[in-house]
Amino acid sequence: MNVVFCDIDGTFQDLGGEVPQINYDAIYALQRQGDHFVFISGRGYAQLSELMVELDSECDVIFSNGGGRKLVGEPVEYNHCLPLSVCEQVLTILEARNIFYHIHTNEGIILKDVENYTTNILALREKLESMGETGKQIMDFKEAFFKEQCQHVEDPLHHLMEHPELKVMKIELMEASDQEHEKLRELLRGESVDVFSSFTQCLEVVDTKSSKGNAIKEFMTNYPNARSYGIGDGENDLAMLDVVDVPVAVGNAKEIVKQQCQHVVGDCLDGGVGQFIFNDIIK
Repeated sequence: MNVVFCDIDGTFQDLGGEVPQINYDAIYALQRQGDHFVFISGRGYAQLSELMVELDSECDVIFSNGGGRKLVGEPVEYNHCLPLSVCEQVLTILEARNIFYHIHTNEGIILKDVENYTTNILALREKLESMGETGKQIMDFKEAFFKEQCQHVEDPLHHLMEHPELKVMKIELMEASDQEHEKLRELLRGESVDVFSSFTQCLEVVDTKSSKGNAIKEFMTNYPNARSYGIGDGENDLAMLDVVDVPVAVGNAKEIVKQQCQHVVGDCLDGGVGQFIFNDIIK
């Protein structure tokens, strides 16, 4: 048996873009021969619903970089969340440094009104100008998402205190300055949290056990004799690529990711995931 773990944004599909049909076809071909395809994403489970609707058959899902999972036929599990005390420490630092951040919970994403971050967003747009139209599309998509699809609260920490039923999967930030990224890594990382980059100019703060690598180890205990594949593009995929039998990078992956992989396949936009599955795994 084969188990294929696949990142979503930048790997299975471009951010906000359509999924190449070959990627869907590859999932169905794997399932027909008795193999497993598992989405493993930094997104929260609520942000995966649209993609799940597009599938003709269900898949197992690991979300929030291993913070939780939804196995076929079973309820959603939230395994490795950030406690309120850690959230308070992290948010105090971000507030003091005027960082644009948002909080992923089991009931969606919360953040302050986006108007509070006008200067931050302008700086991000300027940072991404070197990417041309792609950079503009990324920021247009992100800004619209934060404005239209997230819950706005006056004080995120106070909101968490008032709603102890909320489970915090991760705290994500966007910052234009690369120097500030390095400083934030130094300030935020600790015994109980890990910090890593995910998408363009993003850093994520998660529980130390909330990693794609740890989630895959937990998942594979049910399939000890299976051959595991991991396909990714970003720094948050490195933990996954370190534990699978066959690490794979899409062509648009970061160089540090490609260096850790046995295979470098086609770009995300060209359906590199599906092409690899058909060429190397389908019998």
